[in-house]
Amino acid sequence: MQTMKPHLGGISQECRDAMQTKINGLAKPVGGLGKLEAMAVRIAGIEQTTNLRTKHRCCLVFAADHGVERAGVSATPRKVTWQQAINTLAGHTTVAALAKANNCDVKVIDVGVDYDLSGTGVIDKKIVMGTKNMVNEPAMTRDEAVQSICAGYNVAQQAIAAGNDLLLVGELGMGNTTPASAIISVILGVPAEEVVGRGSIISDKRLAHKTAVVNQAIRDWQPDATDAVDVLAKVGGFEIGAKVGAMICAAENKTPLILDGFISYSAAVLAERLIPGITDYLVASHFSREIGSQKALNWLGLTPLLDLNMAVGEGSGAVISLGLIDSMQSILENMNTLAELDIRYVK
Repeated sequence: MQTMKPHLGGISQECRDAMQTKINGLAKPVGGLGKLEAMAVRIAGIEQTTNLRTKHRCCLVFAADHGVERAGVSATPRKVTWQQAINTLAGHTTVAALAKANNCDVKVIDVGVDYDLSGTGVIDKKIVMGTKNMVNEPAMTRDEAVQSICAGYNVAQQAIAAGNDLLLVGELGMGNTTPASAIISVILGVPAEEVVGRGSIISDKRLAHKTAVVNQAIRDWQPDATDAVDVLAKVGGFEIGAKVGAMICAAENKTPLILDGFISYSAAVLAERLIPGITDYLVASHFSREIGSQKALNWLGLTPLLDLNMAVGEGSGAVISLGLIDSMQSILENMNTLAELDIRYVK
């Protein structure tokens, strides 16, 4: 990654308009396909063509552990991070199973797992063995935060060079809804109580503790809401930083990047604060049931394609949305046009 302030080139409004005209000319009611139409227009603007490129796609699952998990904010033990990293490559996790159904390649990238994954097939971009416990000290150094962004950028660049038309991002990291909540709270300037959710279905008591942890970390380390890297370093996670890097790379390469759920929203919030306008290159796949989701999506100006009450993570919701993209591609390629059928609507 050459710079943290890349030139993105801009979305093609001409291609957006041309795609909308193309869709309006199909033998159906104008606007009848709702969000599918908006999605196609969005992708056309990013790719700068009305002949959408969507066949080759890869889900980048970034994995890392969190020191704050040791503060008792999650019901799931940290060993699940490395176990699911291996299970994903074996095809036995939610994202892996869904990827098989949606013709999507999956890469697992270790950017900070607290376990030696050498020889497993997991891509090694490990920075350190997990972040620090942000209850006691900042989660990482500023240099480590930059390293995580660069790691995600470099992996995304390799995926695009391999011929992928679409990138999807997912994650593995027990306890990561805590840093995600902290990031969104800081950048949006909203109380932690409005964004901290139950994550791994924790109890009321543990939820109150988790909220207190986020409040304490923000109070003690005073992350600068105007500086995305500072926020990432003080209350973030390595897999969140890696997602930011992947977003930057995708935008530079005019490659649509499909977000997953709440953890992806937090990365998108950081990316938008770092590079205003980068959200235009992102597609929101689904609405996460974490309570901070609506605030984050409103701030980003994104409307998800789906609302399935999901909270799996891993990239699962992003992969499910590929079915909608494939459906729209089939419509664009196979439907009759109004002109072909000599149909004229009378208003």
